[in-house]
Amino acid sequence: MNRHKQAFCWSILLCLYFVSSDAQVKYPSDSSFLRILTSTEKNYLNEFNYSKVDSSIQNFQNYFPRNTNGHLGLPSAPLYINYQVKPIGFNMITPPYQNDIVSVDKVKYFQTKGPYASLTGIAGSKQEQIFKMLYAHTFKNKLNIALGFNRYSGIGFYKNQESFTNNFYTTSNYSSLNNRFGYFANVVFNKVKHQENGGIANDSLFRENVRVNKLLLPVNLSSSNRESAAKREWRNTSAELNPWLRVNRTEDSSTLFSHFIDYQFIFSGSYTKYSDPLSFLHQNYYSVYYLDTISTKDSSHWLSVSNGLNYILRINPINAKIKIGYRNEINQVHQYFDSLFVNNSLIGGFFISDNRYSGDARFHYVLNGPNSGDYMLGLHNRYERNIFKLPFAFNLNVNLEKRQPDYIHNTWVSNHYIWTNRFSPVNKFQSLFSMETRDGRFKAGVIYQTIENMIYFNEMSVPDQTPVPVQNIGAFIRKDLLLFRHLGINAGYYHNRSSYQAIVSVPNHILDGALYYQGNLFKRALQIQVGFNAQYFSEFYGYAYNPVLNQYYVQTKTTVGDYPFIDFFLNARIKPVRIFIKIDHVTQGFLGSNYSLVPGYLQNDRAFKFGINWLFFD
Repeated sequence: MNRHKQAFCWSILLCLYFVSSDAQVKYPSDSSFLRILTSTEKNYLNEFNYSKVDSSIQNFQNYFPRNTNGHLGLPSAPLYINYQVKPIGFNMITPPYQNDIVSVDKVKYFQTKGPYASLTGIAGSKQEQIFKMLYAHTFKNKLNIALGFNRYSGIGFYKNQESFTNNFYTTSNYSSLNNRFGYFANVVFNKVKHQENGGIANDSLFRENVRVNKLLLPVNLSSSNRESAAKREWRNTSAELNPWLRVNRTEDSSTLFSHFIDYQFIFSGSYTKYSDPLSFLHQNYYSVYYLDTISTKDSSHWLSVSNGLNYILRINPINAKIKIGYRNEINQVHQYFDSLFVNNSLIGGFFISDNRYSGDARFHYVLNGPNSGDYMLGLHNRYERNIFKLPFAFNLNVNLEKRQPDYIHNTWVSNHYIWTNRFSPVNKFQSLFSMETRDGRFKAGVIYQTIENMIYFNEMSVPDQTPVPVQNIGAFIRKDLLLFRHLGINAGYYHNRSSYQAIVSVPNHILDGALYYQGNLFKRALQIQVGFNAQYFSEFYGYAYNPVLNQYYVQTKTTVGDYPFIDFFLNARIKPVRIFIKIDHVTQGFLGSNYSLVPGYLQNDRAFKFGINWLFFD
């Protein structure tokens, strides 16, 4: 951990060096300084969207979602019924690190009117150290290069919770002077390493005395030192190159149709490893040994190479696009046995927009290969209009898909688990209707899902498939108020409901919000917020975690939740500089002892945290 601490200190020193420079105080008033294009939008050669530079201190202190296993960088179980769409085709495994990795669909491309950089440094109790960097610069208004880097670590409050996370990504985009040709490119690297303790073995000591030293609590996968601790490592490297060409040489206001051809190359390599040098001492935890009775060293490695060729017809008078393309996908798996999977797919879509409405229809169909017959059809609509003189936006999204089970669901070989299944394809329908004000101060919506042949990990921690369809509903509402110019109230409510509550194990009610004072000092040069924020999850049978599989499974023996997490915070801003001071879980020890969201994994105790963010524009 010393090397991580040194890296963090150097990062803070670098940040302070830039802070000390008198030149780094400019703040752009131009609303078009920053423009952003998402990974999905670039697939249709959409225009870049203006993006307001994020200088708000609202919610700045909540820099990470709450991790259900209790510490940043550890796996985290789902707590919400969400509208989620993942690509059709071969999928090895879905790792539970949604809070800690930069996925390809989160990659963004930038266009700026000058250099833009954001540096963030955060430090907290138990050696929590976080550094984040984002830099983007556009050269001659045509070539943009962006770099992102995240690095954080900590030791946690309990035995064997040490974690370390690295994210690096870079994007680039270019278009010629006449917009005849250009490219998009990105490289993404994620590395997550953490110890596995198997959860607290006996929490009776904690129940009797909530203020007990948490390092005294026994864990299921105990070890005497760092070298002998059970560990999990997950890595992923991906790269994409997407050049495009406009076939017609000229394009002006009289051009009815524009024709584009683009080529898309994608590479992805992933690796996961679980090791326990002392697995022979944990026979009460591991029920079976298949490969090695002394120590466990499970690893899997898989590669994917995809080539796609697409044609896009742009209908200029109505600002619409039609896309059709072909994709070849080669996947190779190295586990106990090596396997090769090749898919060929047809993709396409239609996109249209005007001043108030934007919508699209997309499809992806696998023509042949092990995923033959899989498909996805998605519809996305957004409409804006004023209601009672307030600008509202209405969203309606619908997605229908059929997909073969993930590789881990049908085939797996490891030291403690081996299975071969022939599960049926999963059919899923989901829809989302939401409305929001343009300033984001009000949001409300409903999510509905129907899933046939849903695959999950049962109470024996092995894959299983539901015999009946599962219906899920999620509803949410959020409102942000500022009363009397100084009293801020930010309140949200999320409701989860499932027809198969025993396997879709999420809390029915989630409340979160903040009550704070907001004001300006020193002739409005300093903006501050000071107050409390809270989060509450109703009682539910939380998913149990299996460190060997790096997966969550259902259980109906232990309830978690029914506990309020309350934090104190102070946020402040002086133009491009934002800081926060936070006492996390300030009420720890006063409101009960059941502050767990996963059986055996408690949330953190009271912790002090401090953070700074600095924006640079020159």
